[in-house]
Amino acid sequence: MENRNRNQQQGAEFRSKQQNAPDDKEDCCRNQQQKPRFRARDEEEVVLCIRDLSTPSFYPSMVSLWVSDSFERKNMERSLLAQLIVNLSKRHDCLISRSQLVEGFESVLSTLEEAVTDVPKAAEFLGYFFGKVIAENLVPLREIGKLIREGGEQPGSLVDAGLGSEILGNILEFVKMEKGDSFLNEIRTSSNLRLDDFRPPYSSAKTKKLDAFL
Repeated sequence: MENRNRNQQQGAEFRSKQQNAPDDKEDCCRNQQQKPRFRARDEEEVVLCIRDLSTPSFYPSMVSLWVSDSFERKNMERSLLAQLIVNLSKRHDCLISRSQLVEGFESVLSTLEEAVTDVPKAAEFLGYFFGKVIAENLVPLREIGKLIREGGEQPGSLVDAGLGSEILGNILEFVKMEKGDSFLNEIRTSSNLRLDDFRPPYSSAKTKKLDAFL
């Protein structure tokens, strides 16, 4: 709750700063950060905008806004966004840090229960997004698992709602397809995650993909 309030406050400060900024480039950047077009050719422009703004404290909120907005986009746009965030984290002098990614993901998870009412597949989409992040070695499965297990409007509510198992099942499915069984088994072993900990306390169709890995 504290992180979510902090992100909202930072977002408000960012928008206030932009409303008072006369520079057209900054206005363009604000639009791309809040409603990015997710085209590969926009990457350099996004990088320039972020650097011009020079507001690292807003990066977690920026990541959260991007990911949450992508739930209503097409698969190709989500794929391009995932690659954009990978590139911003691994190239361009590691513009977005691991801690900023994690804080942004935590914010996304805190509002996921609301998001699925509008986009029923939001948990599935988020699982594939997290899978990409894990496959690219940006954030380890152990840390993503902790965020999922403790995430939601209330700590643990994602697991109780069955969304935790849905996210994790899609993560594992994506990583298996992307990197193969050997890589998947390696990160599962190193993460020490107990998959049963992500199953809700009742029978749910949301556990189908996760159950395949038990």
